[in-house]
Amino acid sequence: MSDKPVATPISQCYLYSKMNGYTKVMANAILNAKRIDRNTTEFAEDVGLEIKRSKAPIYLLKILNSKNTHLLQPENPLPKPIRVFAAKDIKGNKKINAFIDISSIIVETNNNRYKVNTSVLIAYLLSAKHNMMYYGIPGAFSSKSQLVLLETRAFAKLFTHVIDYLGNISVIPENREKMMYLSAEYFLYNHLKLTDEDRIHEIAMRVADINESQQNVFNIVSEGKDLKTLPGFVDTVKELFKMNKLTLSLVIEKWMFLYGAATVLSLEFLPSFLTMITDAYSGVYLNNQKSIEKILAKDLVELGKMLIYDITV
Repeated sequence: MSDKPVATPISQCYLYSKMNGYTKVMANAILNAKRIDRNTTEFAEDVGLEIKRSKAPIYLLKILNSKNTHLLQPENPLPKPIRVFAAKDIKGNKKINAFIDISSIIVETNNNRYKVNTSVLIAYLLSAKHNMMYYGIPGAFSSKSQLVLLETRAFAKLFTHVIDYLGNISVIPENREKMMYLSAEYFLYNHLKLTDEDRIHEIAMRVADINESQQNVFNIVSEGKDLKTLPGFVDTVKELFKMNKLTLSLVIEKWMFLYGAATVLSLEFLPSFLTMITDAYSGVYLNNQKSIEKILAKDLVELGKMLIYDITV
């Protein structure tokens, strides 16, 4: 079966549905938040020039000035997991646009000049790129084999660390390998929306660094289990690793504790996960960067570089 990449709207994610008021907050921001006028000399000199001086990829300046990007100043800052999001511009062209809450990073002075936190703005622009490419270019993050391997291994390492933190599963090496394998399969099914099971098994085997005999055993024990939804996957982990006290709430709590509250949607939504990676690689300390760096090691560098410099608009 060949993979046909699709983009699942954030609104269909389980975690998003449990975040009280997110839809209302986002709609209110689109409709009512002030939008920064970028067609001024002051903005070009104070903000655009700072992006140029930073030696960031030139495409980020294009994203900054795009008619499909909107810099918002809501009355109250948006929740951290949705400071950057893509959605239909119900106030404008009715197409998918990128919206960035810049209320904490771009300050307008009394003389219509701007003070900008350039490094965080760059991180937000990268997040906008991830979101727009996810919706606009199906398969952008699943067509290159090396990218898929790095993305999947990064998620598997991060998720396995959470489960190990809760259940000390790595005392038995085979348990860690099994958790890496299952985490990889969940990411491939859920985040990347792959459907070719042979490809999924092959990638997961490489991620877990196991042989075909081990893979066959893991496939047998997980047969019929839910590896495609977050609640179902956590229930599968609970059953297979005999972690009777494991709950989805506990996994979410520890993920946020270890990696930062802003990363919570990374458990289920690809653009949020990619943002987590480029935030950490960029060194802006928006999340628990030291933990992410320690767990991912050189994979963070390789994946961060690829997402920023190879996967471009």
